[in-house]
Amino acid sequence: MLPPDFVITSTLKVGVVYKIEAPELIQTEEPHYFTVVAIAESDNFLVLSTTQLHKKINYLQKKGYDLDTLAHITPTENNGLTQDSYFNCNEYYTLTKDELIDKVKENKLNIAGTFNKEEYSTLVNSITLSEVNDIPKFLLKYDTI
Repeated sequence: MLPPDFVITSTLKVGVVYKIEAPELIQTEEPHYFTVVAIAESDNFLVLSTTQLHKKINYLQKKGYDLDTLAHITPTENNGLTQDSYFNCNEYYTLTKDELIDKVKENKLNIAGTFNKEEYSTLVNSITLSEVNDIPKFLLKYDTI
């Protein structure tokens, strides 16, 4: 098994998709897909995927949010998603590198894949449309390095 700090250091970049068990964030033990959309020093900003489209649409409508803030991503071999997924770009989660390393140590984080530039742009467009997402826009850039 690779050292947890190496796993995160070698994979942590904008566009990476992690499958994380995070009941402290999403109130369920079931692992969900999270995508890193921005990194600022020690903070990593992630958006959460759901496959329950109708529930999420109802939630957005009740909140009065633009439905275009729900980004649809189709599964591919590279992104690691297993079914059509929807990312609510009105909300995000902030995890430090150390918190991600701890998730690896606890066997609660797996690398699923990486979004390509087009998929990442879909998320950025939805984040930009959100009136409540306050991730600094200058952080939203896809790095191909």
